Amino acid sequence: MSRTRAVIFDFNGTISDDEPILDRLFREVFAADGIVFDSAYYYDRLAGLSDPEIVERALADHGATADPQRAARLLRAKVDRYKALVAQEPTVHPEVAAFVHAVADRVPIAIASGALHEEVDHVLAIAGLRDRFEAVVCIDDVPHGKPAPDGYLLALERLNAGRQEPVAAADVLVFEDADVGVAAAHAAGMRCVAIANPAYHGERAAAEAVVDALRPDHVDALLG
Repeated sequence: MSRTRAVIFDFNGTISDDEPILDRLFREVFAADGIVFDSAYYYDRLAGLSDPEIVERALADHGATADPQRAARLLRAKVDRYKALVAQEPTVHPEVAAFVHAVADRVPIAIASGALHEEVDHVLAIAGLRDRFEAVVCIDDVPHGKPAPDGYLLALERLNAGRQEPVAAADVLVFEDADVGVAAAHAAGMRCVAIANPAYHGERAAAEAVVDALRPDHVDALLG
């Protein structure tokens, strides 16, 4: 197995323990707009996609008109509720923050997220983690969300900027929590560790390892 020279993290459900929050918020904003779905639908059809793609797919799946104004209104409502909620109830657990610090002490780290910068930067600021990441790539930065590899490839490109010895994709370890994210990491030529939760089934692509949580005492075993 290739040695780990860099690590790229997914964000929602990986660094930020917020998949149940996203499930609830998306269901709430869609219900207010007349579209009702349950958690099983969210985890089966939406979890792991970028926020704009979640809105588009949910509208399409329910035979709704996906005009840009409606999609933008739904997304704005979700973002506003999310930012208010995570400010009251921080979603980055101390153990996960310690894991991030421990990894960053060993190799360069980045984020590749399907969320908007507005949300990711907000949570990282609350957690005091922003300065540990050399690059933060969000859906604002790329043309296609996961399972496309765009986010992971751009994160690696930014990690390599100015480096005399660029890191190869095969030497990058990704931490993900959803099937589409694992597929994106593999499409980028990277190895992936999945976090066990309802968004990961190993259906699109099986991760090289599965862990129940990110803990600082696991860093040596996972990075090698």
